Amino acid sequence: MNMHYQPTRESVSTHPVPDWFNNAKLGIFVHWGLYSVPAWAPLRADLSDVLESGNWGDWFANNPYAEWYGNSMRIPGGATHRYHAATYGAEFPYRNFAPQFNAAAEKWNPDDWADLFRQVHARYAVLTTKHHDGFLLWPSARPNPFIPDYHARRDLVGDFMDAVNSRGLTAALYYSGGLDWTFNDTVI
Repeated sequence: MNMHYQPTRESVSTHPVPDWFNNAKLGIFVHWGLYSVPAWAPLRADLSDVLESGNWGDWFANNPYAEWYGNSMRIPGGATHRYHAATYGAEFPYRNFAPQFNAAAEKWNPDDWADLFRQVHARYAVLTTKHHDGFLLWPSARPNPFIPDYHARRDLVGDFMDAVNSRGLTAALYYSGGLDWTFNDTVI
């Protein structure tokens, strides 16, 4: 079987879908990271409105996805920027959410999540191990070169995998490698 793909729809569409996935009617995708501390995003219109208007600047300034908080808070005039300044102060950097996140993560019981996933008959669960904010959900031997200690103190990824797999579910991981805001000060 050829596992080499080109960046085309035709090539990628030849990728075989795993048997377990064809039968998995429900899966859980977990976004959990520093953005879970403010846990805020503005409510806004549907993405289709932006696609029609082409106003991507407004979209990113008022992004309705909390996992984009670290980018959107840096866009002056946007809803997230205003919320962040009013709630945490204009000089409070995103990375300063790490101590709060780590304190809460120490109390986290992955078995509770895995039990819930099983109770709702999910067949798989995916954990975001690093989103575009660059914060790692495990203590890596290869730390962020720009922000020391920019990772979870606890191995949340390993704990998640163990708990989910022990319930007979398929565990999978998402890692944003191509986009990391800590490597570039330019906002999107």
